[in-house]
Amino acid sequence: MTTDTNDVVNTSENREINIRSVFYKKPIKKDNYNLDIDYDDSPQEVRRQRLLNYQKKCRDTAVNAARDILDEILLSDDEIEELPEVEKDKKKYFKKHKKQFVNKLMMSEWMLDVPEDLLENWSMVPCPKGQRNLLIASRGKTQAYNRRGEKLAEFKSALPGGHPEQNNKNCTILDCIWEGTNKTYYVLDVLAWSNQPLLDCDAEFRRYWIKSKFEETEALKLKCTYANQYPILSLPSIACSENLSQYFENDLPFSSLDGLLFYHREGHYMHGNTPLVTWLKPFMLSEVLGISVPPPLSDKPQGYIDFKHHIISRTNKQKQYVDRVNLSMDIEDPES
Repeated sequence: MTTDTNDVVNTSENREINIRSVFYKKPIKKDNYNLDIDYDDSPQEVRRQRLLNYQKKCRDTAVNAARDILDEILLSDDEIEELPEVEKDKKKYFKKHKKQFVNKLMMSEWMLDVPEDLLENWSMVPCPKGQRNLLIASRGKTQAYNRRGEKLAEFKSALPGGHPEQNNKNCTILDCIWEGTNKTYYVLDVLAWSNQPLLDCDAEFRRYWIKSKFEETEALKLKCTYANQYPILSLPSIACSENLSQYFENDLPFSSLDGLLFYHREGHYMHGNTPLVTWLKPFMLSEVLGISVPPPLSDKPQGYIDFKHHIISRTNKQKQYVDRVNLSMDIEDPES
């Protein structure tokens, strides 16, 4: 899983790097309902409290954003069905439709500040190595999109709305990790389930919803069946008040661990980066949280100095990659 460090500040070699400033979303995207929050250079803990307070005051805004994404998907499907074949082939139409799912995923920040309420209000979700996908089940088919809004796959699934024999008016939207080795989708979060929007619900409730719905739908665990082509599995969530070191002594539910996401129990699902979801690599747990992990999870990459230097190195490399991708996109599509 790619860590969430796309939006960084480019610094020159002869200037001291501010470790905080490389992780904040500047400017905030217009499709993020959280427009009034200023992602400044404040400590991460301060920004967490600001965002939590904002969520409480502006719940109606979150509700509207949740319903908008459902309406957008259902209406766009209607438009495709109504268009004549000549119109469907037009490049401009598909270019517009492709951008519909750009940057809809919630992205984490590195855990720069250990939360003061870590034991009381946070949970840990282990993440397999793979690719982040937005999984949309609607109109009798299931489609997977990457962060750039590009469609990666289309198949049948047992998700509500994801199979032609189900109610085609249902829509389910999941935040997943695609593990190509086992050809399995692992569910990180849920944006909507069977036309029920959940963006305005807190993370604790969304985890409960995922757990209960996946326990009810055994067909999602199956592979290459008529009802479900790929397994779609929920990921475990462990309260940080538990013995986290003990968790790593047991077998993981997937083949290879990429890192750990930490969710604040009251955080809503929002597009873009949020300090209410943080990220650590397994070998960082001992240094940052004092949690011991066994080898090979504790093995550090070559040249590793400490947490701070590793983040700076990763973000600089990510920035260079993003610049190259943006340049390529500008050349291929100057109007975008």
